[in-house]
Amino acid sequence: MGYLYTALILLITMLLLHLFTSEDKVLGKILFWAFVARAGVMLFDSFVYSGLPYLTASDASRFHQMGLRFAEFGFAELIYPPYPTGSTLYAYWIGMVYSFFGTEERAVVKAFNILAGVFTVYNGYHISRLLWTRGIAIQNAWILALFPLLVVYSQNFLREAFFAYFLTLGIWYFLSWYKLGRTHHIFFSILSISLSSAFHVGALMSLLALALYNVWIFFHSFFIGKTYSAGRTIFSTLVLLGGLYFMNATGWGLPSIGGEGALQEFGVEELIEERGGDRRTGRAAYLTGMTASSTADVVWQTPIRAVYFLFAPFPWMLNSVWDLVGLMDALFYLLILFGIYKSLPVIRQNPSRVIILLMLLGMVIMFAWGVTNYGTGMRHRAKIVTLAICVAPSLYPFRRLVFDRAKQTWNVIYTSRWFRN
Repeated sequence: MGYLYTALILLITMLLLHLFTSEDKVLGKILFWAFVARAGVMLFDSFVYSGLPYLTASDASRFHQMGLRFAEFGFAELIYPPYPTGSTLYAYWIGMVYSFFGTEERAVVKAFNILAGVFTVYNGYHISRLLWTRGIAIQNAWILALFPLLVVYSQNFLREAFFAYFLTLGIWYFLSWYKLGRTHHIFFSILSISLSSAFHVGALMSLLALALYNVWIFFHSFFIGKTYSAGRTIFSTLVLLGGLYFMNATGWGLPSIGGEGALQEFGVEELIEERGGDRRTGRAAYLTGMTASSTADVVWQTPIRAVYFLFAPFPWMLNSVWDLVGLMDALFYLLILFGIYKSLPVIRQNPSRVIILLMLLGMVIMFAWGVTNYGTGMRHRAKIVTLAICVAPSLYPFRRLVFDRAKQTWNVIYTSRWFRN
């Protein structure tokens, strides 16, 4: 029965893709190939060869084993709150799926991951469309659809797919509120980002970035005499503070920084001591011995930790042939960072672009302090790659450059038709 449920979920995914893209054939084609890539890897891993050498295999196995233990309680008991947050929430979700469908067929859970992964591409397209042009949005959607580790993580037992889906959905709603004036979308934005933070506290940095943005836009509106903009900002700030208060009062999404009441009780010194300790273990560990015990340590160590988080493993850190996968992934991020750097002049021209960049920077800093090895770092940076690509419009010329320079190659000429707007 597990195979039938998997097929049904995949069929529903295809039907949803058709419904959401019926008026946009180009986007529909992109999402179709995003689905094919993810479903293809999942089917091969589930039914042909289950020994694919994922660098995150231990993390995925841990989540799955926790999910199996949750499934023993039965769906009737799992459906009622309170629900866990953090990494345990994803395992809890696995247990609910297994207990509801009455099967422990792994492909059922993976099919839901694929659904979230494909619609993350959909969200990324609309974020890019609100920030830039349709051409750039199409390019970004293609990159997200075929980004190697996004494909892998969208069908593995990892929370990245759900984290990225709710995060990008919340940011899409925020941009819709800001640019199109749809007031109710600020509620949906905070709700979606809060759901993302339930899977990992890193999404909390997005809400804090929104708070900083609202403070800036309020004073800007006040000084230029736009009372309407100031009123909107005050309203959205109250909604935002209400969301933060709820999270703090309930501990929703905050287990790694103290849980209930953490925002006022967890002091800066305690946080530095907890996150700055030497917790590095395993073959892929890096910066072993680097610790932080003061604010000054945080200041000088943050750039170093961010560089290791974004670009490890470096060539001198390779210990096996499969580490080359991590090296190639790091090279992708180097290219994306270059695209962001080249795009800074146009990013600064629009406040909505600036706030997305601030969200990205905040999450990079948080993950850089939480990651202890490059295996874990690879899947954590996959949480934010959608945002990184959305604020890198200078990647756009690479698409035409590749096909123009290689137009004598028959295979490139044939495949280039899939990338036309």
